[in-house]
Amino acid sequence: CMPACGSRPRRGTPNNTMAEGLLLAVATANGKRGAATSASRQPSERNVTSGGPPLRSAAETRRQVRDVWAWNFEEEFAAFLLATALPCTGGCGVVLALDTEFPGFVCDTHPAQAPSACYRALRENVDLLWPIQIGVAVADGNGVLLGVWSFNMRFDAATDKHSETSVEFLRAAGIDFARHRSEGILANDLGRRLLGSHLVGPQGHTACWVTFSGLYDMGYLMKLLTSGRPLPSDATAFERLMSMYCPRRRDLRDLLPTGSLDTLGRRHGVKRHGAAHTAGSDALLTLDLFFHASTFEGGTKCWDVNDWGPWARDNRAFFWGPGYAFDDGWASQKWANAWHWAAAASAASMSVALAQSRSSSFFLPL
Repeated sequence: CMPACGSRPRRGTPNNTMAEGLLLAVATANGKRGAATSASRQPSERNVTSGGPPLRSAAETRRQVRDVWAWNFEEEFAAFLLATALPCTGGCGVVLALDTEFPGFVCDTHPAQAPSACYRALRENVDLLWPIQIGVAVADGNGVLLGVWSFNMRFDAATDKHSETSVEFLRAAGIDFARHRSEGILANDLGRRLLGSHLVGPQGHTACWVTFSGLYDMGYLMKLLTSGRPLPSDATAFERLMSMYCPRRRDLRDLLPTGSLDTLGRRHGVKRHGAAHTAGSDALLTLDLFFHASTFEGGTKCWDVNDWGPWARDNRAFFWGPGYAFDDGWASQKWANAWHWAAAASAASMSVALAQSRSSSFFLPL
């Protein structure tokens, strides 16, 4: 169980021996991988032991965005899970900032439209498109950064639906679409691993998710977790779907309502690390701004899981019938059909799913 938040180290000064060991393991994992694989793929990123620039400190290493492709996915996801487990040793919950890069919009929307029209556009876009990058920055409840990962997804601009303008914009930002086509991670692989982790669902130590204007980010996350199932046709049902998978979440817009991400960074003196409009860098800036904004009232804020509100019991009743059976509730909540309802509820029922299987058979074919 996660210890209750009592006496805690101040931000940036963890004093738990086990936590320090885990930090060291996370900081050095990429170097071990590099000795075996990165040297042949990315010679410019080899660790230099002599005659080169000085090695980064552990803190600097944790600010370096770790690019994840299909060929290093298992190793990097293990390091990612290790980082998210670290806060359990220090007494505070884990905070994850999420950012996605996706191939534009095939259904336009405008802020002046009614909320129902905005959600309809979101649903149609997310149902038709797939994310290109998933960026996650991880910190403990004191704001101590534990790592940043950019999961590069399989995407073929020649065949996958997209907006040409958006793809060109992302290409200019540095996204290598040739690598995404040949080395990208399959969406089901990332979705399956997230679903089998402690980061989503009705877990006692569910993570606290932070986004910046993040409805699309959450929409694509829901798509990954449900193996590409269509989003609910109703905004209220979508809200409850998010609460089922990510019951504790905040949007940076609640704290900083105006300005773009880069504008807010400059305004508040928060430095960007990495290239703008890439998922890992944007996720890290979101995380840094979140903890910066949380200290406006003075002092350091330790984000305990209880600060994010309890897991809503009515959400469980909403999606699951007695004994995890499925009834006709799908119709009243405007899901397309009972099969989609059952698939999403089954995927979120972590206690049942993990007791069954983590094999690909868990994801029913479309």
